[in-house]
Amino acid sequence: MKFRVVIYLVVIISVIISYQINRSESKQLDKFQQSFLMVEARLGELFYHLQAIQYGMSLLSSADNQSASVANLNFNRMEDNTCQISKKFSPDQMYDFETNFLVVSGGSGCESDSVLNNKIIETIKIAPMMTFLAGRAEDVISLYFISMDKFVITSPKYNALVVKPDEFESKLFKRPYMQKVFSAGIENLGNNIFISGPYADLSLNKDVLTFSIAIFMDKAFYGVLNMDILWDDLVAGIDPDFHIINDPNPAPSSAWLSDPLSFDGVASDLRLVMPNSIGDQITYLIKNSLIDIAFYFIAIVLAGWVLYTLKLRLVSQKLATESHHDPLTGLLNRRGFMAELGVIKHHQYYSFMIIDLDNFKHVNDTYGHPIGDEVLVRVTTAIQQQIRDRDMLCRLGGEEFGLLITYNKNNKQMNIFERICESVANLPHYSDDLEFRVTMSGGAVTTSSIDQVKSMTTMMKQADKLLYEAKIAGKNRVLYSDFNDNLSLDD
Repeated sequence: MKFRVVIYLVVIISVIISYQINRSESKQLDKFQQSFLMVEARLGELFYHLQAIQYGMSLLSSADNQSASVANLNFNRMEDNTCQISKKFSPDQMYDFETNFLVVSGGSGCESDSVLNNKIIETIKIAPMMTFLAGRAEDVISLYFISMDKFVITSPKYNALVVKPDEFESKLFKRPYMQKVFSAGIENLGNNIFISGPYADLSLNKDVLTFSIAIFMDKAFYGVLNMDILWDDLVAGIDPDFHIINDPNPAPSSAWLSDPLSFDGVASDLRLVMPNSIGDQITYLIKNSLIDIAFYFIAIVLAGWVLYTLKLRLVSQKLATESHHDPLTGLLNRRGFMAELGVIKHHQYYSFMIIDLDNFKHVNDTYGHPIGDEVLVRVTTAIQQQIRDRDMLCRLGGEEFGLLITYNKNNKQMNIFERICESVANLPHYSDDLEFRVTMSGGAVTTSSIDQVKSMTTMMKQADKLLYEAKIAGKNRVLYSDFNDNLSLDD
């Protein structure tokens, strides 16, 4: 039985765990998809900003409105022969960020009509769009245009302070984002956006991601516009179970990889990654299904406790029944009979009779104990047919029975007991082809006191005395006495 219960529990728990694993996997995939869409939407906004600037610059001509641009600029040649060019503040400007850019170049950039100065004036038209984006986009920490002619336009302006014109070849052009653009070839640049990083930023000392796009004017390649965002800002909001990689050819692993993040059909090398080792799956199961698992566990424990309690109660009831009943006849035994006397109801008369089958030892010795047991069962049935449901018939032991009847009319017990004696005597029994009969003797005591009935000890002694006398008188009879009669039990 215990083994079967263990098997049932194992099967139930296995089904629950299997169901929760599938459910946890489904929840995790939903989170994965939501994180993917969120990051892709964020990238889409950044891509859009860069392409908008590229498109705006492509519509401008290098000959457009040069003088107006020069008039609004400040040219400062520094002691280290670095040229810094900024926009003058104007009361007519709409936003503070309009002047928040700086151009850094070699000293000749500050020389009027020099080749470098002319290139800067042509390209500085990009600055208003850069300052607008840098001032409005929360994710953008820096925008900077790097010209192939070795000057830089940055917004906000403080980012340009770390730029050294003599380091263009040795450092700036060798940065990962510039190398990625150069490796594509000018003919393949178009409106493609190149993503580099994450890597440590020179000024912030934090990991950044750089988005790069080529800038054209009059169909000529002018340089590269770069946009930096903090790596932490990109991954903020995605589920902490996932992370992002920037790899065109990720190595095979147990992790789940998303499709490349893209915008307008242009795919990047960024992918969302969901670790999927056995340990990760267990972690997901605990995170996604802990409440469900706890609920099922509590439900199983409660169900087990209820079943165990019911089983104990049934076993207890069975043991109580067995301890108060005779296993052969199903009648109350002596203990059960005495227990039932404690709840007996009030009546005018009570009669108790002890019944003993005559010469029963001869039956067992002649026909065998199995036949003797059959005789006891048949006699029990015969007696039960003569009494009412409320009357109490018990097996006191061996071939001896006790019967208590209650009634409100005097001498009624004599009719009942005599019928019982007669039905037992007329009941045939069989052993193979042989028929035999068994008689009974009884001693009956009547009282009107319920207290005498509940104590029963004295009544049993008096009934047993009468039974003994019935045996001496020839058996197959019932002798009667009133409990109030002065009948000496010692005679």
